[in-house]
Amino acid sequence: MRKTDELIEENNHKRELLNVENEKVYEDLLLYLRTDLRIDEHAGEEILMDLLDHLVEAQEDGKSAKELFGESPQKYADELIENLPSQKRRNVFLFSASQVLGLTGWFAASFGMISLIVSFFRPVDNSIALGSLLLMLLSVMLVAFVGVSVIFKIIRSSVFQAEKKKWQAYVKAGLYGAAAFACVVLIAWLFQDFGPVIKLEWWLFLLIGLVFLAFSKLMYKWSE
Repeated sequence: MRKTDELIEENNHKRELLNVENEKVYEDLLLYLRTDLRIDEHAGEEILMDLLDHLVEAQEDGKSAKELFGESPQKYADELIENLPSQKRRNVFLFSASQVLGLTGWFAASFGMISLIVSFFRPVDNSIALGSLLLMLLSVMLVAFVGVSVIFKIIRSSVFQAEKKKWQAYVKAGLYGAAAFACVVLIAWLFQDFGPVIKLEWWLFLLIGLVFLAFSKLMYKWSE
């Protein structure tokens, strides 16, 4: 049995065989299924691979994606989802945790790199209150955890819609991201002197970020 990442890689290559019109319809189906956290990821990738194989064959026979999937691809996708196995709660938790750790890891690593770059131009005070650091990490994790679900829902609502609707959904996702980042910054500013003060060099933030990213990869693998 092919692994999930193997199916995804094969899907990426085989989609290049589709013409522009068929690729657009298929990618809407793909996005709609992949952003539904209720379904088992491996089963979802298997059905997406089957759909792609059928579509490539249909295209060779001169048929379009609309002829294969009907006038309402969303209805077709919903019927598929009803018959797909549900994702285990453990796997949902691991997947969500992997996304949270990944975002937190990128935040910590980026903070470390920014501190390093700024240090070339002026002295950087790396002193930080331990309580403030923990609150900031917790707020990043909470925002990321909620964000995975919210952004996926926003994306799913834009699939099968006109380009104008899609752009509106992307704007909503962008505004949510900006608001979430502002909340983290606000918490960091309000509680900047909370708890005992420690000194963390840029490389330590970078190291913490890389460790979080490594755990994120592991959790993603365990969720498959």
